[in-house]
Amino acid sequence: MNFHTYEEPLTEKKSEKSSDKKENSIRVGFFQLFRFSSTMEILMMVFGSFCAIVHGAAQPAVLLVLGAMADTFIEYDIEMQELEDPGKTCVNNTIVWINGTIHQNEKNATIRCGLLDIEQEMTKFAGYYAGIGCAILVLGYLQICLWVMAAARQIQKIRKAYFRKVMRMDIGWFDCTSVGELNTRISDDVNKINEAIADQVAIFIQRLTTFVCGFLLGFVSGWKLTLVIIAVSPLLGVGAAVYGLAVAKLTGRELMAYAKAGAVADEVLSSIRTVAAFGGEKKEVERYDKNLVFAQHWGIRKGIIMGAFTGYMWLIIFLCYALAFWYGSKLVLEEEEYSPGTLLQVFFGILVGALNLGQASPCLEAFATGRGAAANVFETIDKKPVIDCMSDDGYKLDKVRGEIEFHNVTFHYPSRPDVKILENLNMVLKAGETTAFVGASGAGKSTTIQLIQRFYDPTDGMITLDGHDIRSLNIQWLRSQIGIVEQEPVLFATTIAENIRYGRDEATMEDIIKAAKQANAYNFIMELPQQFDTHVGEGGSQMSGGQKQRIAIARALVRNPKILLLDMATSALDNESEATVQEALHKARLGRTAISIAHRLSAIKAADVIVGFEHGRAVERGTHEELLKRKGVYFMLVTLQSKGDTTLSREAKETAENNVIEPNLEKVQSFSRGSYRASLRASLRQRSRSQLSNVVPDPPLSVAGDHAESMYLMASYEEDDGQAKEESAVVEEDVKPVPFTRILKYNASEWPYMVLGSLAAAVNGAVSPLYALLFSQILGTFSILDEEEQRIQINGVCLLFVFIGIISFFTQFLQGYTFAKSGELLTRRLRKIGFQAMLGQDVGWFDDRKNSPGALTTRLATDASQVQGATGSQIGMIVNSLTNIGVAMIIAFYFSWKLTLVILCFLPFLALSGAVQAKMLTGFASQDKKALETTGRVMLFKN
Repeated sequence: MNFHTYEEPLTEKKSEKSSDKKENSIRVGFFQLFRFSSTMEILMMVFGSFCAIVHGAAQPAVLLVLGAMADTFIEYDIEMQELEDPGKTCVNNTIVWINGTIHQNEKNATIRCGLLDIEQEMTKFAGYYAGIGCAILVLGYLQICLWVMAAARQIQKIRKAYFRKVMRMDIGWFDCTSVGELNTRISDDVNKINEAIADQVAIFIQRLTTFVCGFLLGFVSGWKLTLVIIAVSPLLGVGAAVYGLAVAKLTGRELMAYAKAGAVADEVLSSIRTVAAFGGEKKEVERYDKNLVFAQHWGIRKGIIMGAFTGYMWLIIFLCYALAFWYGSKLVLEEEEYSPGTLLQVFFGILVGALNLGQASPCLEAFATGRGAAANVFETIDKKPVIDCMSDDGYKLDKVRGEIEFHNVTFHYPSRPDVKILENLNMVLKAGETTAFVGASGAGKSTTIQLIQRFYDPTDGMITLDGHDIRSLNIQWLRSQIGIVEQEPVLFATTIAENIRYGRDEATMEDIIKAAKQANAYNFIMELPQQFDTHVGEGGSQMSGGQKQRIAIARALVRNPKILLLDMATSALDNESEATVQEALHKARLGRTAISIAHRLSAIKAADVIVGFEHGRAVERGTHEELLKRKGVYFMLVTLQSKGDTTLSREAKETAENNVIEPNLEKVQSFSRGSYRASLRASLRQRSRSQLSNVVPDPPLSVAGDHAESMYLMASYEEDDGQAKEESAVVEEDVKPVPFTRILKYNASEWPYMVLGSLAAAVNGAVSPLYALLFSQILGTFSILDEEEQRIQINGVCLLFVFIGIISFFTQFLQGYTFAKSGELLTRRLRKIGFQAMLGQDVGWFDDRKNSPGALTTRLATDASQVQGATGSQIGMIVNSLTNIGVAMIIAFYFSWKLTLVILCFLPFLALSGAVQAKMLTGFASQDKKALETTGRVMLFKN
């Protein structure tokens, strides 16, 4: 016989492994993050970058206006002070003494007068400010909008590409890959990529442009003062670098701790029935909280560093103020190289540039984090699967007879390369025959079925279908010829009809109904309120074990397969349903090649051929009678089952007697056993399915007859239980916003930290108004005519800058530490209480689609952090802002109540814009959260 074979060279496999290792060590370049961008998205990013560049240059442009305006004010103030002297007057645009000497008039000849129309000049400057403000409004909106839109489109492509590639990967890859890792990559890692390619890029370009333009302005306007200020700037740069590294390191550790806590929550919520059955809620909450303690520890340390750096930054800034104004005043007054406006331009140009460079460090951190996350995501996207289930390669047979043959097949799982599961397996499965596999656990029966489906390729040897190596066939076509029903049926969180349609996409409703009738599922489906539109719940949780099994059988039959694989397909059915389904399967097997692995002897005896497995080999083959005569593997299993029958018969009779006395107790006990079995099955799904196959004895016919009523009660209760858990239409809960006072109650035990932090925030809030006051005093000194008095006041103001800087260092540190402490304790408390509340719900609560494990873990991860955002550092910011406004208002009304009232007219617009922005961001965040929860339910990978 000629076989069409397909072999992979070993050298190619080795080279693939070595290349994989190289890929893991290579980090993704920044511009490679945009590999999924189209021409439209590139144009959006280019135009957004142009807007960011112009926006970045706008702030130094404002400084040009500020410098010119300061010179105008000082010149006007000097003129007014000179003319206030009754002995002076303005003649020919020059201030002269009325009865002065020639020497006195020559001394005042440099003071001009009558040339400055202050109202006209201020109107001109106001126009400049208004124009720059309008330009910034448009440019700022465009730069963020375009980059965010471009990133959103690319992230959608990345998510699709990643999920599509994961769906293409072979089963062996899943054996060697943690499902928790996959869930993290599809959510957290992709979000980190989004942060690296969205508005952070526009902000970085803007800040970098401001840095360059600010330093250019400083050097062009006054290089001496620029060099002095630059000498201090490295202190900010070094501090920002150390801060960035420390925060990145602590953030990584914090996220790792939260990831471990999330893995615990995911594991527990996915196996909630097992946890509830064994009363492990308290233990699991403690295990979850243990990881939260580590996250809290790193979060507090991060808060300490952030507070210390903020204080350090303000200290350096105020010291820089003192140095710059002291040295700048010398250049203005003594050497007369600069005007006061030039001093402001140079100082603020360098300061703004340095601050923007420092503020760009979070962007660099986001870029680095995104590149690291992309390395993992892109590695998966670029990985070539060993078995590509979506490949169009291979050919399709015109006609399938269904003869399967194993030729010296040796196999081991990729995750266990040292353990041989099959060794030199040779056997022929004839077309149209039903073959039953029997053997002890680990003999290789289920592995053989997986090889037929080409979930794996043999290590050595080959498997043929009608004489063709299955590796040479189109894999999609091959699997379309195979129908399978496994021991643990997997149902998706959709309707019964859609679950059956998964067997064949083009199946009509008539085909679905026909398959349901063949699988003995039609009657119980029609008794459900929504019938075929009934949602089965997460993993089929709203269906009983028997109902799930029959839906899975219908799913296999709807595709009308040429090959039927039954891996203990009737193990979860009661006797009556099993008999009916076995009859349906017997009809369905006609004209097909069927392979059955069963526990019950009745299912094995009906096979045309029985193959006995031992140590990965087919050691015997024949009918039931032939194998009993050989007294081999099959004979031994039948003998063990016969011994089990004797024990079962005795126990069944005792149960029947108890049922006569206490019929209600029997119903309760049957429900308990059913719940336990369901919980155990849910737990087993979380682990890699073992290759166990224990022979479970059939109850003797005589006992079954005596116990028929009891079995009927159990089956009826199982049906009722499945119907009782039927999911109604999802009704969105009308959850009202929680009062702020209730949030504070959860944070009440940390009140000393919050009070101390609020006091520090109040002091910090007063710093900015005090700075404005000192700044005005500095400008005022330049119009003082007495040089000695001028120098004394400048030195005094510089010393006040130093004093305020020292105070700010301690208060900023105190604010950062106290609110980080209270906030992290609140986050831990809320996560623990939330998780505890989830585990305290009845099991039926988890059947609701919006309470799936993926949605609940998303809530735990995001909601607690968002609640912390409403307290903690936010309280500090509120106190800071209120103090800032209060002190500023006092100072403003003290100096000019008229001008203050004019400025206050703009406050409602600022408040309104802030409220609109907050409402819009809250709405978008809520929509994003719902979308991610829905995606989480669909994309939650499981073992």
